[in-house]
Amino acid sequence: MKEWTYKLLPHLPHPPQSLIEIIVDSRRPELSHFSSEDDKYLGIKKREDWKDQSYDWIQPMASNKNMRHHFKKDFQNWIAKNITSEFQFSNSGIMFFDEPQLPHTDVTRDFVLLYNLKTGGDNSKLCFWKEIDRPLIRNRMTVSERGQHLELIDSVNGPFNCWYIMNTRIIHSVEHVTELRLNLQVSFDKEIPKDLLNNF
Repeated sequence: MKEWTYKLLPHLPHPPQSLIEIIVDSRRPELSHFSSEDDKYLGIKKREDWKDQSYDWIQPMASNKNMRHHFKKDFQNWIAKNITSEFQFSNSGIMFFDEPQLPHTDVTRDFVLLYNLKTGGDNSKLCFWKEIDRPLIRNRMTVSERGQHLELIDSVNGPFNCWYIMNTRIIHSVEHVTELRLNLQVSFDKEIPKDLLNNF
């Protein structure tokens, strides 16, 4: 398959409001709780800290305060029944973007299916980048400063009100964020389930 950045999947069902209301009000723990040795508050400082371990909260990148809260069983069950049963149960959850992230590749997965509950503002834009003279597909946990060495190769406003899937080994960032960005994240380690691939 030719390399791709993201794909919108508007045919997938919207998450139920009853479940969203349960998880949106989660209070984030203090950063001092997070450690690479803590199985409740996992803090990733370097790539080797990720060992497919379970967690309740994760701070995936030490460079910012953003964190993800593990889905509870009822939401996992809804995803398995309505979206796909082939996902990383222990590495999926609701992500709170409290501050902008540098352009990066993800640490814990190669692909992720997302649904924005809050987009970070009407002008927020998901952007994909290629570092000049470097390959498009990069190692996990690659981080880059913004600058002229990055070439914008694709972008999308929002996205709003639909599921979308991303290739997270392509450098990406969300630009023009003015408020909280909050999304559901269904993680896939190295492969996308065939039932989702068939909808591309």
